[in-house]
Amino acid sequence: MDRAKVMPLLKGVLVLAVIALCSGLLLGAFNILTYVDPLQATYEQFAADTGATFSAMQDEEGQTFGSGSVVYYAVSDDGQYHAFLASGGGGYGGNVQMYVYIKDSAIEKIVIGDNSETFLDRLEEANFYDNFIGQNVAELDVMGVDVVSGATRSSTAVKNGVNAVVQYYNTNVAAGGENNG
Repeated sequence: MDRAKVMPLLKGVLVLAVIALCSGLLLGAFNILTYVDPLQATYEQFAADTGATFSAMQDEEGQTFGSGSVVYYAVSDDGQYHAFLASGGGGYGGNVQMYVYIKDSAIEKIVIGDNSETFLDRLEEANFYDNFIGQNVAELDVMGVDVVSGATRSSTAVKNGVNAVVQYYNTNVAAGGENNG
């Protein structure tokens, strides 16, 4: 093989290798600087929403119930709050992340988290969340709640997330299951 042809080829490969190495190192450094631990972020959100402290959390790895899932579950240190990070499927913009808080076997608060939905403001305007707040989870028929006109898919995603929390709570917490905190 002709050395005059091989040298430029090797130089090109070497330049591309150096570019790839530098890009990888820069991306790695950027990731380290901007990484947010999802578990820590969830702890902080639970504490901000309730004013309680949570020191033990269970990663439920997206335990699925219907079209929703429970990602994290924790009990407050004082035992008053059962806090859930849930995800409801079926939304127009994909899954809707929500924080659901149960106190004395009733849903006390729902806080919407990360999502790409465009019509969640309509749910607020229609007082959609009032269908769940204060309801005893043992008796709540989440899927029987009417959706909001003009935000049907957003309503469905929220219902699916709340339904996952209710099923998880009734199966694993109220029933004294393995994850009873």
